[in-house]
Amino acid sequence: MNMTILIKPSSSSCNIDCNYCFYKDSSKNREIYSNGFMNESTLKKVIESTLNEDIKTCNFMFQGGEPTLVGIDFYKKVISLQNQFNTKNIKIINSIQTNGININENYAKFFKENNFLVGVSLDGPKDIHDLYRVDYNKNGTFNKVINGIDLLKKYNVDFNILCVVTKQSSKHIDEIYAFYKKNGLKYLQFIPCIKDFKYDESKKLASDYYLDSNSYFEFLNKLFNLWFEDIKNGEFIEIRNFMDYINVLKGCNPTSCGMGGFCSLHTVIESNGDVYPCDFYCIDKWMLGNIHESSLKYIRFSNKAKNFFERSLYIHEKCKICKYFKLCGGGCRRNLEPFINGVPSFNYQCESIIHFLDNNINKLICISKLI
Repeated sequence: MNMTILIKPSSSSCNIDCNYCFYKDSSKNREIYSNGFMNESTLKKVIESTLNEDIKTCNFMFQGGEPTLVGIDFYKKVISLQNQFNTKNIKIINSIQTNGININENYAKFFKENNFLVGVSLDGPKDIHDLYRVDYNKNGTFNKVINGIDLLKKYNVDFNILCVVTKQSSKHIDEIYAFYKKNGLKYLQFIPCIKDFKYDESKKLASDYYLDSNSYFEFLNKLFNLWFEDIKNGEFIEIRNFMDYINVLKGCNPTSCGMGGFCSLHTVIESNGDVYPCDFYCIDKWMLGNIHESSLKYIRFSNKAKNFFERSLYIHEKCKICKYFKLCGGGCRRNLEPFINGVPSFNYQCESIIHFLDNNINKLICISKLI
């Protein structure tokens, strides 16, 4: 059995102010916006409890907010505690998702020496990245992020790029993709910007962020066909979005839980020890418990955790007869909000996914036979 623990060491604290940030939105829907930095007692409890589970592999993922804000000594303690409590010789994988701004020589050396996989948020070239990824003085962050990436390259740290795609940036996906290729960034993941919990269709600014169905199709279709041409020319760039489709076609499981047809419990642990079932649902309604008060196993198999899982099992009649359901899984349940009387809304990206697959399924099958 494998386990993923997603840790929020800095809670919702961040050194930049991205307007589209989903975690900032989630935190605003909690009674307490930020729980501050994780202390050593909580960190110890997290690692000891996790490594006491009957598992073979554990992926400790550190996200935010901005997880580097806690400082490098926090992560040195992570390694020390993992060594102390890993009495069962569990395979441990450490990864961190960062905006890249705090990456310096010391962080880069540490990541390399301790085999951290680093995800860096970079939305494309400077004019696109700086559109929404700004500091609290509304200054762009592109140059600082690139400096961090250069240090990761210098020390040969394994890293990938996470790109949040907004309605605005989706219009320039060819430029974004060309920028990544030019800079030798070949491990990519594109995250469609999602609606706020309390999304208001009348708010024009909000509608500039999330991808509606038409924007999502245009983004997927253009990016995929650029990628397909590169593969035909012998140039492979790993794009997780498309590799998930290919993995399913090859009979494997997708890495994206939104394609699985139900919600997986990811075990998200806030800095104060509060546990949630999913990064998109770190709100009071779905707080499962606290590791200082209950065992991790009890929390993960609590009635509330079971309810979260069971609510995701509902399948719309249209999905049941859709020829692409095994590829799509109905989509991330966050895109099916709001749930009314236990019944989810219909995925607002459905039409774009069907349109994309209608246009490109044969190409996907072709690639699945090559890779």
